Amino acid sequence: MSVLILSKRDEGEYENRRLVESLRDLGIPATICHPDNFDVIVGKGTGHGIKYNGQEFDMPDLVLTRTGSGTTEFITSVIRQFEEEHIRCINTSSSVEIAKDKMLSHQLLASHGLPIPNTMLVRFPVDVAIVDDLIGWPCVVKVISGSYGEGIYLCENKKAFVKIMEFISSLNSPRTLIVQEYVDTKPGEDLRVFVVGGKVVGAMKRHAPEGDFRANISNGGYGEPFEVNGEIEYLARETARICGLDIAGIDLLFDKDGYKICEANSAPGFEGFEKYCKVDIAGQIAAYLKFKMLLSGRK
Repeated sequence: MSVLILSKRDEGEYENRRLVESLRDLGIPATICHPDNFDVIVGKGTGHGIKYNGQEFDMPDLVLTRTGSGTTEFITSVIRQFEEEHIRCINTSSSVEIAKDKMLSHQLLASHGLPIPNTMLVRFPVDVAIVDDLIGWPCVVKVISGSYGEGIYLCENKKAFVKIMEFISSLNSPRTLIVQEYVDTKPGEDLRVFVVGGKVVGAMKRHAPEGDFRANISNGGYGEPFEVNGEIEYLARETARICGLDIAGIDLLFDKDGYKICEANSAPGFEGFEKYCKVDIAGQIAAYLKFKMLLSGRK
């Protein structure tokens, strides 16, 4: 059995290093490959339709996709080609695309009746009156795709919203944006719930650094273990299932009546989770990958 870890980060990155070590402990060799170094060739007589650095290479038994919101159309094609070669990819190309597209994932979750903040897709010129009527203030402005808290802004009132829209418009490259209800029951706090193979393996309460509303560990926040109750487990598992994610980091917001789903991440970081919650996430992922390979007859 062998695993190819598809990642834009090098072997020294915490998550990559931990995954390689955990797989090695199970007797499974793992190689980290940068997705931009692949070539995809399709057609009659081309053999394997995928090369690495222009050369043939030994095909893995499984591909672990860790490109997340940085997944480009090219990277999606690489993942699809592995799937065409009957190599299992976790997560799949389609599930990575769903998680990357915040509007699409929210549309799917809403269609299944799961609780999400009121969410609106806006384009330029932005009709502020509609945002005022349907979302209200304060509100959160997000780019369609992003991670680690990047591309997320809090607008405290209509005036602040108009200013940021004017600024974006002045760049002469206006983008489609998401405007979302600000869930302020516990400002600067949220939950990161880790799901592996349909099982919730733990939850971490994240706290934003002082002066910020984004509770991302990568932005200087900190975490603490949080007890998983029935509602948390249901929302996290259902979100992962609906998005098609085998491995997922599900972010939940505290709401007065329970929780609302903020987003699903297809390549969640877990350095903070292992540090604050003392849960062996890399080991859980490695064990799940081995199980899936054995299930498919890979040895």
